[in-house]
Amino acid sequence: MAHRTLKTRYRLLARRYGLQIKRIIPYHSLYKRNAAYRAITDRGDFLLKPFCRSRLLGRRTPKQQIERISTHIRTLKEAGYPHLPKWLTTSSGRYWTSYQGRPYYLTEWIKGRELQNDVQDYDSLGKALVGLHNVRPTTRLPMSHFTLKEVGSMKWQDALFRRQLVRLDRRRGRWFQKHKAECIALADEAWRIIETPEIQRLILMEHEHPTLIHSDVTFPNVIIRPDRLFLIDWDRVRLGSIYLEIARTLQNTALFEPPRMKALLRGYEQFRPLLPEERLLISAFFRLPREAWLSAKRIVLGRSRNVSRVVTKTWARRLKAVGWMDRWARATSAPEASDHSPLEGVGINEEGEPAAM
Repeated sequence: MAHRTLKTRYRLLARRYGLQIKRIIPYHSLYKRNAAYRAITDRGDFLLKPFCRSRLLGRRTPKQQIERISTHIRTLKEAGYPHLPKWLTTSSGRYWTSYQGRPYYLTEWIKGRELQNDVQDYDSLGKALVGLHNVRPTTRLPMSHFTLKEVGSMKWQDALFRRQLVRLDRRRGRWFQKHKAECIALADEAWRIIETPEIQRLILMEHEHPTLIHSDVTFPNVIIRPDRLFLIDWDRVRLGSIYLEIARTLQNTALFEPPRMKALLRGYEQFRPLLPEERLLISAFFRLPREAWLSAKRIVLGRSRNVSRVVTKTWARRLKAVGWMDRWARATSAPEASDHSPLEGVGINEEGEPAAM
């Protein structure tokens, strides 16, 4: 009965787009089952996705959020942004519809491959990202200091992490006992960079140049076809901080490997060279140990018994990548990958303790 009800729902939704469904195939995300569906129709294959409310988009209702997203999608379409899948419109001209109060949207199905260990892939990703950041939204929405808000949120997370370190016992907190000095020194250096006058001026001027960001550039959301690279899953598109987006894209896709990082940044700067203070701000965001913060929080709340394997397996590479980013931020051209110790960039001594001030 439940399966029959679902088929009825999807057929009804498809008809609003002028389509007839022949078959529906569920797809799972990293965090959710049946996160999206491949709709095989009389006019080809499409992605049918139920929209879920996101805290990143504020306290609006799901319908208010999808309407705001539709506005941004329309802006990207009018700008001719080539890395966006085609969004279909209903017979009423909207990019979304609803069923029993829940929003849904439909886009073309993008068939291609994932990012590979190929610098050309990362160069293309950098170009796709800068193309997005170069789109100037024509909006009357009140502008905000997006980066300033993000900094405040991350400072709160850092302070919480430092309090939680005390609550981690020796068995559960063994990794943190070994690496807490590195975590603290990484964050301290990031805050020192961010609080410099040139970075503060940059942050305070941000509201004069509102920019769209994707907010979730990760491996599953990058698909490469022979003709171009696509970014998918635009559920979190919004006005935001391009500097934080660049840093997180590097963290989420480059596997902390300098050749990939260099290619992504090279592709980005080919169309939007970054100012010295912009490079410094990106490097500051990159060095923040957010995954360690989240892992400690999950342990303290009883949601996990051990440190995330992603953190433990990549920690040494992360420190080397931080050192590379520090050199990139202070160089006129991208530095080469090397075995340069990240400790001088991190601000800790050879024993893993905070360096004397």
